[in-house]
Amino acid sequence: RRVFYGWYLVVASWLMTFLIYATSTAIFFKPILDEFGWDRATLSLVSSITMLVFAALSPLIGRLIDRFGPRLILAVSAGAQTLSSVFLGLASGLGGVYIGRFLYELKPTHATQVLINHWFIKKRGQALGILSTAIPLGQLVLSPVSQYLIIAWGWRETLYFWAALTAALAAPMIILARDRPENKGYLPDGELDIAENKPAGTPQSITAETGLSLRDALKSRAFWLLFPNHMVCGITCGLLLTHTVIFATDLGYSALIGASFLSIMGGIGLVGVLVTGFLSDRIPRHKVLSLTHFVRSLSILVLAVAVFAGGQSLWLLFVSIAFFGFGWFATSPLVGGLVADLFGNRSMGTILGLVLSSHIIGMAIGAYAGGLTFQLTGSYGAIFLAAGILEFIVCILAYLIKKPSGMRSSFLP
Repeated sequence: RRVFYGWYLVVASWLMTFLIYATSTAIFFKPILDEFGWDRATLSLVSSITMLVFAALSPLIGRLIDRFGPRLILAVSAGAQTLSSVFLGLASGLGGVYIGRFLYELKPTHATQVLINHWFIKKRGQALGILSTAIPLGQLVLSPVSQYLIIAWGWRETLYFWAALTAALAAPMIILARDRPENKGYLPDGELDIAENKPAGTPQSITAETGLSLRDALKSRAFWLLFPNHMVCGITCGLLLTHTVIFATDLGYSALIGASFLSIMGGIGLVGVLVTGFLSDRIPRHKVLSLTHFVRSLSILVLAVAVFAGGQSLWLLFVSIAFFGFGWFATSPLVGGLVADLFGNRSMGTILGLVLSSHIIGMAIGAYAGGLTFQLTGSYGAIFLAAGILEFIVCILAYLIKKPSGMRSSFLP
């Protein structure tokens, strides 16, 4: 049997997502600080402001996806990632860093999730889970590679290298993409072939017109449980993505140990997204999301304890980082799948854009709060403690999610 075309799109989307993490903020945070002599709060503010601007644009991008399809936005994102590395590498002051980091925030995450939701229903969790392995694998593989290249070449030259590679790989991936399975003669999951007139039997929700409008989604309880849930996820991600490497150096460990923290999170995260994606096709997706936040909560609270104890126990730091890694990026496919399950296809891009904007706002808050807390207290202990408590609260919120009235889903109560 020939391979369902949707899986090719999963691979293409995976590669685009994978390359993002070669130029993540955490890897380039310290060398940029060392060259320009700024304080941590100033550089953290760059990440926060650019993320907030992108958060404001995210619903608009979602609207464009609904109107023109995800393929166009994928092309824009690929171009933005290339130009991001170029502008940041050429930066001679704060303005250039702002431009580079704003373009970096134009990631393909939004478009790839909508694309995969269009192509899969029964295997949605599995497909999104496989796609999301690009995130931890990017951390696991590309973080130490970039760290090594920075040491060998310098941070600017490293950025130029990734810009060239991204540009070379982006074009064939965009050519491969198709917005909907109907464009290739399929319906979702590859079970029905329109061209061969195979028997019908796929849920009606596959059509573009079915599902809730944005207005109806905003009136639902489910949306307002999901929105803050993903914001808190963003707070903890922004905190650890931005400050992990430099946090390790504060405790007396090398930058390579800090990069290894990111790699550990990435490696365990690979297991996390595959396990949670598999589970979410078999048990209610919101319950898997709740469990994920519970694991994240415990890990961050343990990290806070380790910091308050002086950070001398390296094994405890590695354990807490590993547990956070399990749930770090597992939330992404779960939330992307939940948006499709809860609200259908009609305004999926716009609704997902709003939910993703909450995550971006959270990341901006977490990135800046980490730097500001350190400036005020000389430690990350207090912010880790607060983040762990917030994660426990949204664990409860996720468990309370139910499908809006009028929507059919076998994945939700």
